[in-house]
Amino acid sequence: MYQARSVSRPSHRPSVALAIRSLIVLIALVFSGCSIQLSPAYDQATFTSISDLNVKTETLFASVSKGGTAGDFPKYKATYDQVIGGFSAARVATASRDVPAPSQRVLGIAHLNGGCGDDPASCVNPTPHHLDKVIALLTAMRDTHQQGKLVSELVTGLNGQGGFKGQYEIEMSRILVFETALQR
Repeated sequence: MYQARSVSRPSHRPSVALAIRSLIVLIALVFSGCSIQLSPAYDQATFTSISDLNVKTETLFASVSKGGTAGDFPKYKATYDQVIGGFSAARVATASRDVPAPSQRVLGIAHLNGGCGDDPASCVNPTPHHLDKVIALLTAMRDTHQQGKLVSELVTGLNGQGGFKGQYEIEMSRILVFETALQR
């Protein structure tokens, strides 16, 4: 015949453990809505220095846009030294900035760490990495100029695309965007 089984129905009241977990999640969400700084603090002096170096470098590009010879290199040597040295000093300053503790914890998460490459700190402080590229690029341009092989296509690229100037502007725009974002 028919036997009645007792079917256990789940309780509609949340358990105490679930309530505690929900409260913890709610508190975490409330606090995450607060401003948590993951990148270094904004530094007006660094931003001004980098901006000034950018103007000097763009002026250098304009001066050698038609190319350069070994004979006219001495006329530009001081400018090359100034911008390469200035960007090197800015690189040291930006690399020595403190990375906030919350970002160090975030970077410690294994699957996020892989997206940052060999240097996880460059995810939250990318300026030194891009300054390295600017320094290498300007050094290569200086050396090419000193050898008398700086033709206009190397400076401005073909049809205004590429060249030392185009590569420089890609890296510099990344630097300026990040440094400006720190100001918020």
